[in-house]
Amino acid sequence: MCGGEPMLDIDEYFAICRDARDSGLKLLSVVNGTRIRTPDMADRMILEGPHEISVSLNSHKKELHDTTRGVPGAFEKALKALRLLLESRERHPDSGTKILVMGLIMKSNYRDIPAFYDFVLNTIRADKLKLNFVQPSFGQSSEIDPFFAEETDVDPEILDEVISQSEALYNLDYNPAWRENVNMYFKSLRKIKDLQRGWGSRKGTKSAICNTYDRNIMVDQYGFARLCYSSAFKGMQIEKQGDLEKFWNKSDSIRRKMKGCKQFCGISHSVRAQSSTKSGQEKAALFAESTCAVRPDVALPSENSGLLEKIKRLARN
Repeated sequence: MCGGEPMLDIDEYFAICRDARDSGLKLLSVVNGTRIRTPDMADRMILEGPHEISVSLNSHKKELHDTTRGVPGAFEKALKALRLLLESRERHPDSGTKILVMGLIMKSNYRDIPAFYDFVLNTIRADKLKLNFVQPSFGQSSEIDPFFAEETDVDPEILDEVISQSEALYNLDYNPAWRENVNMYFKSLRKIKDLQRGWGSRKGTKSAICNTYDRNIMVDQYGFARLCYSSAFKGMQIEKQGDLEKFWNKSDSIRRKMKGCKQFCGISHSVRAQSSTKSGQEKAALFAESTCAVRPDVALPSENSGLLEKIKRLARN
């Protein structure tokens, strides 16, 4: 569950958490941390909220995080949220909640990835630093996206060296295919002349690296479902029991169009085909094998897969 900022409406946020837990669904959420201000709210997140909480942090440097977020004080608020969550988990060790940092890698910080890991794992002592890479601004309101154009100036070869250093220092099990996709992504961006147009650019990545159509349904707060975040592909309003299942099973024509999509968001952690770690990719393969045996071409679940029942429960709630 993500946004924008999904915790803006606290009641709605925890209602979704409750419904997901009651339906037996594992819930992951990315938040900016600004609503987690007290031990009581941290306790509620640990006991009633998502099973995995990621707090967004654009850098381990206060000035850079605040500048790229556009909000003075955002860094301290994010750190306070992480510390409150970690303290709460110590009080409730049986919760099993994972507490992560979602990092944004861009021109201003890509050479500092090892130091970023050190800060997250050894100073904050969060469970993991997840790397996301700069994309056009979601909700881009004008024809020009200067932040994207400026922050995509990343040397792919230096980035690969820095990732290798991080892997060696922190015993990470990076997926080689993911590394190749990251390298290809930034090489592609270097060849695009109209990056300043963001989502309006006429170009994309050299290769398609997204498979959201195989495994995701994005449902917004109004109940509108899509197979990805983009409004370029058709979706469906979920109004009654069975609609979510119907949308999933009747979306082959959408999937065929999506398979050729080379938009910049393909590098996003939530839609990319390759997990950043080898263990993560193995889990994804096992999931696909166990739930999608009937339609491996588009990963439609079989009647006995268990996934359909989860989808049905979510639709009922």
